[in-house]
Amino acid sequence: MTDPLDPAADDLNRYRTFWPRIGALFLDNAALAPLYWIDQVLWNATTQPFVLVSWVVALNVAVLAYMIGFVAKFGQTPGKMACGVKILDVAGGPVTFRQAVLREIVPLATTIWYLFVQVQNLLVGALANRAMGPMTIWNWELAIMFGWTLLEVLTMLTNAKRRAIHDFIAGTVVVRVPARSGLRWALVALLVASMVVSWNTKDRNLEEGYRQAGQGSPGAVAAAEK
Repeated sequence: MTDPLDPAADDLNRYRTFWPRIGALFLDNAALAPLYWIDQVLWNATTQPFVLVSWVVALNVAVLAYMIGFVAKFGQTPGKMACGVKILDVAGGPVTFRQAVLREIVPLATTIWYLFVQVQNLLVGALANRAMGPMTIWNWELAIMFGWTLLEVLTMLTNAKRRAIHDFIAGTVVVRVPARSGLRWALVALLVASMVVSWNTKDRNLEEGYRQAGQGSPGAVAAAEK
């Protein structure tokens, strides 16, 4: 048990950020929820390739700009502000734009890949599963991202400063700071709203993907319907 009067213990407590970071992950997704609502509406409402290509590019740029821009400017996303954690250079200084980009280097790489696949599929009219291809490919992609996340968590739990792999890549560390309680409650309300919207809104695009997964390839489904 650490002595609360020990300066070394106070320094160690500064890096106990695991649960606040998990909370910030959910709240950042809540902050982005309006974009995902628009995404669902568009995929349900139109099959126009130009509209959907423009949208998927804009959506992914907006999400990356949110994650990189807030960190580069403030050292915190809104979710991290709400949960009381901040990103610093490992030496204790503010985060640079380069470090903010490096922290997101894996999501950046996967986003480029996703966009390539989506645009390619949209141009040939394969819209199901958000134009990501067969469900088996989607499931593999989810498995890979789950594996990466698990490695991040294990790395974070095995060093005193709770640095994840992306912290080592970027030369950053996450520390505790005072939380913004008003922002936290606003994002929690948005998180609840996003769950309600998700549960009560049909996603016809993904439903079509599951239907095709049960019947065969998109080409086979189209042939069967003729």
